[in-house]
Order: sequence, then C-alpha cells, then structure tokens
Amino acid sequence: MNVPPIRVLLLEDDPADAKLVGQMLRRVKTTPFEVTVVGRLAQAVERLSEGPQSFDVVLADLGVPDSSGIGTLNALTRVAPRLPVVVLTGNDDDAVALEALKRGAQDYLVKGLGDAFILSRVVRYAIERKMGEEVLREARDSAEQAARAKSVFLAMMGHEIRTPLNGVLGMARLLLETDLDPRQKSFAETLVSSGELLLGLVNDILDFSRLDAEGMTLAVEPFDVLDTVEEVRLVLASRAAEKDLALSCRFGAGVRRVVSGDRLRLRQILFNLVGNAIKFTDRGGVEIGVEPLAVEQGQILRFSVKDSGIGIAPEIGAQLFTEFWQGDSGAARRFDGAGLGLAICKRLTDLMGGVIGYDSLPDRGSTFRVDLPLPPAESPLAEQSGGSERPCRVLLVDDNEVNREVAAGLLQRRGHHVVCACDGHEGVEAAARGGFDLVLLDMRMPGMDGIDTARAIRALPGEAAKVPLYLLTANPVKEDEARWREAGILGCLAKPFRFDHIGHLLSGSDAAPRASAQDTDLVEVAGLLSDMGDLGRDRMVGLVELFRTSSAADLAALADHAQAGRLAEAGQLAHRMASAASSLHLSPLAAKCRAVEDAARSEDPETMARAEELADLWARSLAAVGRVFDL
Repeated sequence: MNVPPIRVLLLEDDPADAKLVGQMLRRVKTTPFEVTVVGRLAQAVERLSEGPQSFDVVLADLGVPDSSGIGTLNALTRVAPRLPVVVLTGNDDDAVALEALKRGAQDYLVKGLGDAFILSRVVRYAIERKMGEEVLREARDSAEQAARAKSVFLAMMGHEIRTPLNGVLGMARLLLETDLDPRQKSFAETLVSSGELLLGLVNDILDFSRLDAEGMTLAVEPFDVLDTVEEVRLVLASRAAEKDLALSCRFGAGVRRVVSGDRLRLRQILFNLVGNAIKFTDRGGVEIGVEPLAVEQGQILRFSVKDSGIGIAPEIGAQLFTEFWQGDSGAARRFDGAGLGLAICKRLTDLMGGVIGYDSLPDRGSTFRVDLPLPPAESPLAEQSGGSERPCRVLLVDDNEVNREVAAGLLQRRGHHVVCACDGHEGVEAAARGGFDLVLLDMRMPGMDGIDTARAIRALPGEAAKVPLYLLTANPVKEDEARWREAGILGCLAKPFRFDHIGHLLSGSDAAPRASAQDTDLVEVAGLLSDMGDLGRDRMVGLVELFRTSSAADLAALADHAQAGRLAEAGQLAHRMASAASSLHLSPLAAKCRAVEDAARSEDPETMARAEELADLWARSLAAVGRVFDL
C-alpha cells in the first residue's frame, strides 16, 4: 500500500542546513516526505499564495535575508492560516519560543538538538494538531451559528406568541367589565388566569433559553436602586391585594441610591422573588428590603424578600435553584409554574457577580437574599437634588420622519432641546459640534447604521466623543449586542420605548381620553393616547397621516421586491415600517413587520405571503387609529 508523502515547504537560506533537513526527513522509512526549499520569505509567501493546499506543513527558519524574528512567522500564518507552521531555528531563546507558540506556531525546534526520528515526529504531530484545531473550529463555528439562529428564533417567537396572547388577555379583562351572569363570569375569569399563567410560562422559558443558549451580557449604567424596588412593589401590589396580603418596602440607612449596574436584570430578579413570595403566601405579607453590607471598597447591596408563607422543607433545599423543579409533588399540583423562576434568578445573580441564598422553615415563611456588587455612580442625565429633571440637549439620529417627529415632540414638550439628524453622516457632523447630553441612534439606517455612527462619534476628538450613546431599534436581535457594546453604546431600547427608561430624562405623562374596546386589539391605546397628551391631538393626527402616506409607498415597494425575489430590499422596507409603527404604538402591525423582516433575512419562500398579510393588517390598524381619533 502506497502512503502519500508529506509535502513540506522548507524556508531556509543556508544550503547546508536545508540539505541536512531534507536528508533527515528522507531517512525515515515509515513516512515518505517531499521537501520544497525556498531561501527567502517572499518566495515562501509566493508559493503559499499560489496554492497553500500544495503543502501539508511549513518548516521555517525565522532569520532569513528578507525577514527576521516573529515577523517571519506572522507573514506565514497570515498567508496560510490553516497550514501548520513549525519553527526550526538556531536561536535557543525561551522567550522567543513562547512568543512563537502564542502567535500560532505548532512547535519550536532548535537546530542540532534532535535526530531524524524526532524531526519527523514533530512534523507529523504538528499536522495532526492542526487538523484537530480545524475540526474544533468548524464545530465551534457550527455551534455559534446554531446559537445565533436560536437567538433570532427566540426573538421572533417572543413577539409572535406574546403579542396575540396580550390581545387575548386584554379582551378577556374587558369582557369581565361587562354585565355577565355568574357562569359567564367564571368562564372569563378562568380565561384570564389561564392566559396569565401561559404568558408567565412563555416569558420564563424564553428568558431561560436565552441564558442557556447564548448567554447575556450586562448593561452597566447609572440607575436609582430605591426607584427600581418601588417600581417592583407598585407593579405587584395588585396581585398581593387580591390575596389580602401586605406588600411593603424597607430601606436600610446608608444605601447609596444611584448605583452603576444592570437595572433590568435586577428588576427581573426581584419580580421573580416577590412574585414567588406572593404565590406561596396565603396570610400576612411580603417585605422587600435593601441594605448595604460593610465592604472596604465599592458597595455591595443586599436585597431581601421576606414572606410569611408555607416555607421550605430542609430536604428539598438542595434542589431549589434547579431548573424545571418545583418543591414536592404536592406543591407542584397546588401551585402553577414551570419551576424556572429561581433558576433564572440564580443564573442572573451569578452573571452579575453576586450571591443568592435563603433562610426558611416549613410553615414559618422564607427570606431570600441576593447580594450584588453595585458601586455608587452619578447619573449623567438627572440632577441628584431630589431626582429633579434638568433640560438636556439631545441629538436624535433617525432616518424615519415619523420616529423623529414623535421622539422630538415628546422631548421638546418636557423642556429639552432636540437636534434631529436624518442619517449617520449628519449625526456625526452634529455630534462633532459638541454640547450634547445624550445621543439617540436608530439601529438600521441606510449607508451608515447606528453602530457605525457610534464608532465615528467615539472617534471624534475631545469631549464630543464622551457623550452617552443609546441605540434605538424596532427589532432588537441578541447577536447585535456584542457589536454595539464594542462601539461604545451604553444601552439598547426597543421601540416603542418610554423615555423614563433612560434615567430621569423624562418623567410622567398627561391625562388622556379613553378609547373604545374594539381598538385595543390593534393599537396599544394607553401608550398612544399618553403620547397624544404630550404632543397634542392635531400633531398626532398629522403624524398618523404622515405614516399613512409613507407606509403606503413602502408597502407597495415591499410587495414588488418580495414578488421579484429581492428579499434584502423587502426586509429593509419592513424594518422601516416596523420602526414607525412602533412609534405610533401599533404593536401587532410592528410585530407583523418584524416577522416579514425576519422571513426576508432568512430567505423564507413564504415572505410574499407574509407581505400580503401585512397589507391587510396595515389597513385594519390605520382604521383602528382613525376610530381612536374620530377621523
């Protein structure tokens, strides 16, 4: 049986050394070698550029007439990154050897210190290791691609499932406000409770899947701890009141209110813990506590959730933070849930560098503790005296006219000065002039997207580069997060966003008229009418008409692109429509636009059918807005 030879490219300028290496390799009878000798780096690069597949390995002296040292190795690995390189040199320097291995060399041999057998074995092992690296690299790339696909799928499913489910719950709650006989009322109440359970399960599973599959990175920004805790209490107060439970907060002395960390992750932990405490407590109450722990540097805050509920038996405590596990069988039958809440809390706490634990006795209640490092910080957007708002200069960069009008109107009504830019280039030019307290960047703009714009702003000289940057997007995708964080963006807001999400930039909203029940399935009426209270009815009507005109043109062009198979262009138009629809709180329409965008990105053959569904929903959504404003 003929064994194919190992093809060696030998970079060696000394003819005697080159001849000796060739003789040593040919002396090994078990493995045939085919050696090609070049004396200059340029010649080696030329041969590898013509066809790196012509060789199996490179043996290289780092000191040749046209190159020396690690630069020689860098040039070889750059031109043929998938080919193993073994350094064969007269320089017996451990520091150089270590550096060579760090830069990609498979091995480092010193001339004269080995025989033919050792040399041939090193070459063969180098080839095998490189092949192993390639297999691992391909497996890693495949796993990353699968994780990205899962991330996009989860983002889409979040919209596709939760949007109609919220509509079902909203209509069921409205049904409960009508005149129903006892039997009908029981049916409606069951519909609401079952829908809320399903929504909670969907949220938990999606959150856990994101943590498990792709990981989460933290948004580190200033926020008010006590406001965050109070927000959790207010949201869950009605659930506690339904069981006649007291829900209170206790703040210890010495807590620095404005800290640096991830507010949303902290809020998610507290929602899970307080929600569990309410669920497992029938009498008494639940208390949320915050107190500082004594540390030499920074600040560690202890968040505690204390209840007077059923408690936890010692024998089941070891499994408490295990996913899909919920107490004993009796508890699992009595209390609904997927058993993911505490598992999510544990993973989020670990991600934030904290510790979670609990104290409990059966029938004596439980206290869960979360210790998190949250160093004090200064809010860049609000004065510290009472949290009062100050006028800010805001640069708003968005290519969509509807989005600019809505955002600028709301900011201006609250006393802020807004400068609008229609694209990334205008945004960079405006930022270069300086004087801004905040920059809001649309994610996807033609020519120069939000991330590229952020990089250009961060590259500006002087103070202009230090302005806080936030990203706006109608379709946030997890795979983009590493890119925008690397570009110096502090956070990402999904449209439609409330401006109180950005520190204390904005606060409160004016009273708004009520809308008819028939519109709530197509329009997020509360948000739309709240914005109308800020902008005024005439301006909101003008924005609706502007959206009607611009989106009609986009919709027609989208259908043409989809029918012709130009899916990239169709996806861009769908994204633009989603952005504007979100700003007007047309949530189902925005979700359908995102579905069309995702289908176009994945080259789904059903994109055309989805575009036709989008046209029908667009007409019904605008009709619903017309009913809200009596148009």
